[in-house]
Amino acid sequence: MINSKKFIHLFSTFTIIIALVHFVLETLYTYLFGQTWAGLLPDYIAVALMCISGLMVLKNIKAVGLLCGAWGFAFCLHYRSWAWRFDNFLSGTSTPLIDNTMYVLLYTMPISIIAFIISLIICYPNNNN
Repeated sequence: MINSKKFIHLFSTFTIIIALVHFVLETLYTYLFGQTWAGLLPDYIAVALMCISGLMVLKNIKAVGLLCGAWGFAFCLHYRSWAWRFDNFLSGTSTPLIDNTMYVLLYTMPISIIAFIISLIICYPNNNN
């Protein structure tokens, strides 16, 4: 089921939608609260990787490895974004904005974890001879 062409196309479409939501929310966050290009650039790289890989898989299902790489990058970025805010929280140096962002990242992290795991499963080679 998870390696079916229909599921992989659905997962690719999901990836593109999540990337567009990420783009909108990250841009809105930057506009409202300020963020340097150094902070924004990795998010835009993740969005580009997810959109490009999602579109490539829709055209050629053999490109699923790119989808896995995009989700791996997004998950790593998601975790690091949460972790530095959590470190500030533990040390008592955070602000309400940092705390709220940390909670949003925590509650949305299952999306990137599960999607990365799914992409790993999809990429696992079949031993069908």
